[in-house]
Amino acid sequence: MKNKHIHDRGYKNFFLNPVAVKQLLTSFVHENWVHNLDFDSLERMETSFVTDEFREKESDLIYKVQINGKDTYIYLLIEFQSTVDRFMALRMLRYITEFYQFLVKSQKLKKLPSVFPLLLYNGERKWTAPEDLSILIEQNIPCDYIPGFRFYKIAENEISKETLFEVKNLIAALFYVENASPETLKKEIDLVAGMLQNERPEEIRIFSNWLRMTFLDTNDDIYGEVKKLEDVKTMFAAKLEKYGEKLRKEAMQKGLEKGIQKGIQKGMQKGKSEGMREKAMQMAKTLLNKNMSIQEISEITGLSVEEIKKL
Repeated sequence: MKNKHIHDRGYKNFFLNPVAVKQLLTSFVHENWVHNLDFDSLERMETSFVTDEFREKESDLIYKVQINGKDTYIYLLIEFQSTVDRFMALRMLRYITEFYQFLVKSQKLKKLPSVFPLLLYNGERKWTAPEDLSILIEQNIPCDYIPGFRFYKIAENEISKETLFEVKNLIAALFYVENASPETLKKEIDLVAGMLQNERPEEIRIFSNWLRMTFLDTNDDIYGEVKKLEDVKTMFAAKLEKYGEKLRKEAMQKGLEKGIQKGIQKGMQKGKSEGMREKAMQMAKTLLNKNMSIQEISEITGLSVEEIKKL
């Protein structure tokens, strides 16, 4: 792999894409309420609460999203360090409370919004730290006075290859590559490409750029396979757009022709109606000259009594 700092930065940039965040939540956070999130409202906040002490070891991203018409926040902490911090729950709580302080200062709030603390761990060691803060605190006083807090953890190295192939999306491909050796990837790169088949060209481009940053030049064939898929998808998308434009033009032309035809028919109907009315008026005048009653003339010509009186 290349310089670790470059890799970590590229990994974080991956989650600047709202599609990646949506896939991370819907595919790897096993909570029913996640599917009620309005992902069209997903908005990244330009702020960070990671301290200087841990800036080289982790990174955070905060997204605002609507759920049932109310703002909620996703606090995503990406953990790069290979060692597992036993007191991660305490550090996560610190970041969340600092974020709450930021909201209180910057907004007029009556109640604090909900914040979902999500940890993404891509280290090699097995995750062993508790996700519940209360486990780290001695229980020698009533539990009412012991802080209750827990975060949701996604550890890449705990997800099986079979699960990733079943999920089959951008994030699954990312997790697979992160935990596979270059030798394995060379043998199974077609499987990785298959995991990206349903992604748009924009997402495949993000993946291929990250892949290029991650591996050495000697493994360009791995990058090349994904790049090939990106090119095919881009070309297909361009052709699809061109075909769509053709269909739109044809639809507009048909609509115009239909409108003209409708106008002609309407004009003919109007002319025909006016001609019939004119004939009825002439007949009414003739019948009046013969001293026929207005009521009888109305019944014969279809004109109203008021119209005949005006004659």
